[in-house]
Amino acid sequence: MQPSASDSIRFKSTGSPSRRGVGFDLLHRVVSKNLDGLISAAEERDGFLPGYVEHELRRYLRCGDFAEGFAWLECEGCDHHRLVPFSCGSRSICPSCCGRRMSEKAAHWVDAVLPRVPVRQWVFTFPWPRRLLLARRHDLCLGVHRICVGVVRGWYQERAKTLLGLEDVRCGAITSIQRFGSALNLNLHFHAIWPDGGFSRASETGAVVFHQLPAPRTEAVEELVVKLAARVERWLVKQGYGLEGEHADDGELNLDAQLALQSASVAGRVALGLRAGRKVRRHQVHGGRRYQLPPRCAMCDGYSIHAGTVVGAGNRAGLERLCRYILRPPLAKSRLEERADGNLVLRLGKTWSDGTSALVFSPIELLEKLAAIIPRPMKNQILYTGVFASAAAWRDSVVPEPVERESQGPLKKGGQPCGAVKRRYWWADLLWRVFSESAFSCPHCGTRMNVRTVVIRPPATTKVLVSLGAGRSRGPPACFD
Repeated sequence: MQPSASDSIRFKSTGSPSRRGVGFDLLHRVVSKNLDGLISAAEERDGFLPGYVEHELRRYLRCGDFAEGFAWLECEGCDHHRLVPFSCGSRSICPSCCGRRMSEKAAHWVDAVLPRVPVRQWVFTFPWPRRLLLARRHDLCLGVHRICVGVVRGWYQERAKTLLGLEDVRCGAITSIQRFGSALNLNLHFHAIWPDGGFSRASETGAVVFHQLPAPRTEAVEELVVKLAARVERWLVKQGYGLEGEHADDGELNLDAQLALQSASVAGRVALGLRAGRKVRRHQVHGGRRYQLPPRCAMCDGYSIHAGTVVGAGNRAGLERLCRYILRPPLAKSRLEERADGNLVLRLGKTWSDGTSALVFSPIELLEKLAAIIPRPMKNQILYTGVFASAAAWRDSVVPEPVERESQGPLKKGGQPCGAVKRRYWWADLLWRVFSESAFSCPHCGTRMNVRTVVIRPPATTKVLVSLGAGRSRGPPACFD
């Protein structure tokens, strides 16, 4: 785990520290107080939460907890000290750790994977009955992804042959499997970024050359979605999942409570408690409008393809923002509010066409939604295909050369950087890259702070915190200045 730069304890060189920002944030407080209630409610239905779901939720509660460990930074210039706690490293629900992973992966793609060519985003969504099936069966999800990639790849290759006369054209894509919608519901869909054209090898020099192709028309997207729907349904029927009586049978239908939570989440309903089976409550405003599909977007039998977002070859900052968008966490804590009656309001980023601007959850209902979107462990949520696959023959000729970057991370005593970071980014580097904020600069003199020591788990953490006057740790941590 790397130190988290978002929360810290700061100690002045003189005097005792003053307490600031004491207590849990809202999401931590909701999970901490209601996790046992969620487990009990699942047991009342004669079921259980899978171990990986409970583990992920309890792991989130340890994020930023000084008892788990921290890095002790000090400034040689003014003797200012700061403790930076470790993060939980969650991959599914922690807004802080998922945000870090989002920023790091997007930076890596822009720096070392995606070439300087136009890039188009292709979004694939599926009918409601199929979303639960694909969320429960990762093998079926991968099979459907291969079909989606094959449909778009075939379109690019056909266009290159028709317009440019090229026979051997290769394409590639990076796909993020998103398991959630804007309402925190289980909504598995694919976000894929493609170089907007194809690669071929020049006969004279043997170099790999990129050929940009014209943007797809809406009519072409309509043809692709019809082809996609037919191929996916035909393949699923061959796997034994027809339209009649389909289910997500994984051998635990009678015991796994996550299935009940996921079924309700896909349908936008509540699974547990007094409101079980009823729709999630909404805040609606007047002025609902008729929804109209945007350009380069089409639907067929519940399947849809959207290909209207493109980033130019020279817009690397825009490309990084697009990468962060498709890798974003399921929940932004800034959109979650608590009402006087104890219910929680999740504000939507955009008002829906029916006027819905926010959703209302009880604390247990919010935990239901979080538990439903947690994937099974060891299941890849990012897929590289075509020329971006690890074993692709043309990969080394397509991806850019890695660039040297100056780290904003802390220093060792003597002013030397803390180790060579090649593939991983310091959290401080990501904060500087995204927000232009230097996390490890001394707030008093601006000097880069040094790592004095790293303390891991009790009793060592307890002794240090008590000796510094920080008292008991709490999560997320209190701040001292």
